[in-house]
Amino acid sequence: MGIFTLFGKKDEPEEKPSGKSSSQAKRDKTLPGNDGGRSQAGQRNMHVARAATAKKIDAIESEMSSEFVRAANTIPGNTVPGPATVPGNLPQPSRANASASAQPGSPTLSQPTLPVMGPTTEFLLDGATALGDIAVPASDATAVLEEAAILFANGQTAVVEQMLLGAIQEDNLGGATLTAWWMLFDLYQISGKQQEFENLSIEYVSKFETSPPAWVNASAASVKKAPAGAVPTVAFSGKLDASSSKLLERLQKLSETNRTLRLEFNRVSEVAPEGCSLLLDMLKKLHKSGHDLILVGAAELLNKIRAVVEVGRRDETEDPWLLLLEILRLLNREKEFEEASIDYCVTFEVSPPAFVAPKNKVTTAAAEAAAADGESDHFKMPAIIEGAIDPLILAIGAYTDQHNPAFIDCSRLNRVDFSAAGKLLTGLAPFCSNGKTIEFHNVNHLVTALFSIIGLKDIVRISPRKS
Repeated sequence: MGIFTLFGKKDEPEEKPSGKSSSQAKRDKTLPGNDGGRSQAGQRNMHVARAATAKKIDAIESEMSSEFVRAANTIPGNTVPGPATVPGNLPQPSRANASASAQPGSPTLSQPTLPVMGPTTEFLLDGATALGDIAVPASDATAVLEEAAILFANGQTAVVEQMLLGAIQEDNLGGATLTAWWMLFDLYQISGKQQEFENLSIEYVSKFETSPPAWVNASAASVKKAPAGAVPTVAFSGKLDASSSKLLERLQKLSETNRTLRLEFNRVSEVAPEGCSLLLDMLKKLHKSGHDLILVGAAELLNKIRAVVEVGRRDETEDPWLLLLEILRLLNREKEFEEASIDYCVTFEVSPPAFVAPKNKVTTAAAEAAAADGESDHFKMPAIIEGAIDPLILAIGAYTDQHNPAFIDCSRLNRVDFSAAGKLLTGLAPFCSNGKTIEFHNVNHLVTALFSIIGLKDIVRISPRKS
């Protein structure tokens, strides 16, 4: 594993003497889910979750690092992959311990949770990259909370609940004690477990003698907008070719009874000229009929189209070029439209279509989310960030052009997928390096811990939710 390997298994803490004060015994009984320790089934579930998460982080690191391999190979003396000489001459930790710690039933290891860095990772850390230094846990307590944040990012809520309950019951977290409680409060709020939240509140008052966080009803927390399923959606996937005609027929029928339509292209793997022709005709019809469009994955689709066209090469049809120009026009990207028009003109020696700003409303999903709350000038984050997040990053970038500092409201942000968190880091880094100040406000404590782990806090100001 490499840059994101953050939770090698550590020694289990020795059992404390059975003698407890009466107040401690009372808290152990009233704390939700306390059964005197984790069951064997819980332990097995946790091992499985850790192994699965470790495997996923390996894949994420491999994907992110591969973008830099070619650059790494240009450094004299460096041969990636392999135990090459890399800048900084960082030591090569053994991978045996890291792989063993992720296997259920493996022996405990008496070593700190340190990142296991391969050659490519070392190159990334030594160079001027957006990733920065990954924080090494300062204590076992911190490591437990970081592990919980990563598991939550990957959807392992049941295991995270067990971990946080166990950490609170052991009551050996030092300065991280309140953070663990707040993370568990947030977990119950996000999961809709109001009874567990209220039980934890009683124990919180008993232990800290102060008011606990308040439960927020879903109706009060919801944003005033139509449900996600209210807008008719047609999702394209795989290859955009002649077989896409069925989806476009469905889109045509939906357009007869709905003014606003949502088209998703983020799962399109490649495009063919026939598919470009069909989609081009449909987009022109929808624009002519005055339909409002929400385009999801438009940036990814543009990249797929650019991959099949070449300046100076005349193909059998001009439609891929024309589709490229049409999407840029719908998104009102006049400068990019003009640049593509010149390439089109050089290739086919004909006048390109004129740029006409769209008359109907055309937005991306991220821009729609940002404008959901008209009463606030702050950019609103969606409830979950996962998958392809280029539209979200572009929307944040556009917001920073008009606002500096840029206040990003994370009050409804519940979870950020681990892979998406890495993309968010690398995507926002260029804006921050250009003098833009970005501030994330009202971030729940589970996501705050994740942002701290990946290093986002080093380029963005993170303000946790006040509990």
